[in-house]
Amino acid sequence: MSRALFATIAMLAFSVGLCFAQEGSGADQHSQPAPKFISAQPSPTSLEDSAAEQELLELANQRRREAGAPALRMDANLSNAARAHARLMVARQQLSHQFGGEPSLMPRLLDTGLRLDRVGENVAYNGSVEKAFEALMQSPPHRRNLLDPSYNSAGFAAFWSYQRLYVVQDFAHQLP
Repeated sequence: MSRALFATIAMLAFSVGLCFAQEGSGADQHSQPAPKFISAQPSPTSLEDSAAEQELLELANQRRREAGAPALRMDANLSNAARAHARLMVARQQLSHQFGGEPSLMPRLLDTGLRLDRVGENVAYNGSVEKAFEALMQSPPHRRNLLDPSYNSAGFAAFWSYQRLYVVQDFAHQLP
């Protein structure tokens, strides 16, 4: 790949941010045996931003109202799972739904002790809350996760590292 093309792609990725979406159900087709996940420790170069987490929830619920979907309820257990995964992304400085040695999404969220039958996840990084949220809304799979009326609870994580806001949004249909 030529240096000019590589530089253009790198600048584009940095300016618009990056994001990935994943969704699943109780029958996780991508499940694979994995050792028990050990929580990632906070990195000295990262800063958790609870105000950004709350803003992401407010933005999501505003768009859900506009789409006729019920509001998401923030769940502390799902937020803790999202934060553990976000710490791994920050430590590795990359986006992923699953790192080596980490369970896939459904087992990871079931480890919270909640009764869930459907889950989804968005991961992204960008230069601000608003830019990260708009990038997710512009991507069809992320938008689907954000506006899916079957999800009733969520856990969000937001960490700053090297002037990037890393975002993990875990969505779930929580059973009574």
